[in-house]
Amino acid sequence: MFRRYLSSGVIMLMVLLLAGCGTPEPAQPVDLEAIKAQLDAGQVSEALTALEAAVKQEPENAEAHFLLGVAYFKTGAYEKARETFNRTLELDPARAAAVHHNLGALAIQLEDLDTAVAEFQASLALEPDDPDTHYQLGAAYLLQALPADENAAPLQEKLELARAEFTRALELAPGKAEVLVGMGNAYLLEGDITQATAYLEQAVAAAPEMPEALFGLGRIYALTGNVEQAREMLERCLAANPPQSWAEQAQELLQQLGD
Repeated sequence: MFRRYLSSGVIMLMVLLLAGCGTPEPAQPVDLEAIKAQLDAGQVSEALTALEAAVKQEPENAEAHFLLGVAYFKTGAYEKARETFNRTLELDPARAAAVHHNLGALAIQLEDLDTAVAEFQASLALEPDDPDTHYQLGAAYLLQALPADENAAPLQEKLELARAEFTRALELAPGKAEVLVGMGNAYLLEGDITQATAYLEQAVAAAPEMPEALFGLGRIYALTGNVEQAREMLERCLAANPPQSWAEQAQELLQQLGD
């Protein structure tokens, strides 16, 4: 074995050069809990910036990639979200159920319902008792039940699949408001106003400020001629800061109901 010896003069020169350049500050560890708190608080832009830096600093950190995928999803960067979730799966296959769930939600946003159904089914194969995934799968089936022709009947097979998933979700999480809304919408699509009303009233009771529950119930009250109740629900929906499309529909319904 050969050893190389540096003269004291060369060693001294290296020390001086290093001293002149300065010692770089060590990177601070990534605080994913703080970043997750930003995401939960709706500070998505700040969280996104922090997470992009985090995955550069710790490229093998599966949790950082997963949260980055969520941030991309929340900002509408769906292709980046898909790539990041798939990278999460490569880094940590144990996260497969959560990744498939999120890929399903992403597919719904892209109106790729067949892919959404397949992803939610893959998630449930790994975690069969997750109520959120049963709900999301039911929502995908419900969207598939919508006929291409608005004057045609909904696809009954898809409606039954949707109700089955909503039923299972309610067994696992009784009173879960979004599932009650889904069940109400399924019955409304089928034309069963009584059942639709019952489920949506339960949803509003469980979540009095949920825009989708308020809008759905307001629409049913309008259809059945309960003008005052319809107006109350729609005004509460608008006060709850709903998505723009719902706000526009709620305002249109209120105009139709008159003063």
